Amino acid sequence: MSAEQATTTPQFKDSPGVLARVPGILPGLLLCIALAGVSYAIASWPALNEVVPLSALTVGILVGVLLRLCVPLPARVEPGIRWTLHYLLRAGIILLGFRIVLQDMLSVGFGGLALVVVAVTTTILLAVVLGRALKLPDTLSLLVGCGTGICGASAVVAVDGVIKGREQDVACAIAMVTVFGTISMFAYPAIAHAIGLSEAVYATWAGSSIHEVAQAVAAGFAFDQNAGLDASLFKLSRVAMLAPVCAVLAVWWRRRARQDGDGDAAGRSSAPFPLFVLLFVVMVGVNSFVPMHETTRTTLTTIDSALLAAAMVAMGLQTRLVSVARLGWRPLFLGAAITLWISALALSGGLLLHG
Repeated sequence: MSAEQATTTPQFKDSPGVLARVPGILPGLLLCIALAGVSYAIASWPALNEVVPLSALTVGILVGVLLRLCVPLPARVEPGIRWTLHYLLRAGIILLGFRIVLQDMLSVGFGGLALVVVAVTTTILLAVVLGRALKLPDTLSLLVGCGTGICGASAVVAVDGVIKGREQDVACAIAMVTVFGTISMFAYPAIAHAIGLSEAVYATWAGSSIHEVAQAVAAGFAFDQNAGLDASLFKLSRVAMLAPVCAVLAVWWRRRARQDGDGDAAGRSSAPFPLFVLLFVVMVGVNSFVPMHETTRTTLTTIDSALLAAAMVAMGLQTRLVSVARLGWRPLFLGAAITLWISALALSGGLLLHG
């Protein structure tokens, strides 16, 4: 998060009331919502899906980046863009809990859950260690590691809410998980057929290592119907890791800030468990144990997708490509290295569990 964002966000809290804020927020908010609609239309375009299946979240950030690059935006839309990124993003992360059912997670078995935990944990740790060797900031390394290990762009922006990375770190991390997740989505089915993987091994491999939910599911169904369903279960188990990872990072980041003598950063990280992540956990519990009509669940997940798409548009509109380009080749190397790591680990785990 930039200094401008850090100083702007509290102003929303200090203003007199919701109605007084609406005129300043509305232009940027409507812009993000409109572009999110465009993103959905592009993502659902059949001709594109046959070539490069992309989620509305990925398309949303690309649309935002391109618009910022090509069109000078009026100053009046900036407050609404920042508001969308801050508040709609958190609302989207909360509702993400309605995509996870704990009973489904348990169906992957103890060995599958152990593989998921090891894959996520080691990928994040390796990202930090390798990032330091490459002289990259820990914020960028953590965002790339969490996006690769957990659930792509959603994990990047959720973790950014804890560690407060720079705009260029967030944009670069999302670019890395999009690029390498897309490569994996196309490469996995071809590799699996070439080396003769079974459906069980392939589903474990794809679900335990491909970055975005949409990418993992698409890669699973590219093999066969059962692989698509089983890969989804492994992938959602990784999504559920978002809560404990954010909790651990919040505690670590606060202690680190105190040790470094950064009182401001320590103050921003004073909550050991971010509220929006806590509410995400609550929603997972509600979805898992409270009887709910399927129409209600579908409606909530649809709203969640719309909120996250609008937030991704806002993220793109906040991104300056010049800042990302200045980071050079090192983030690309980091993204490639940890993608290879989690892929090799997940494949080994799949062979061990089902070979």
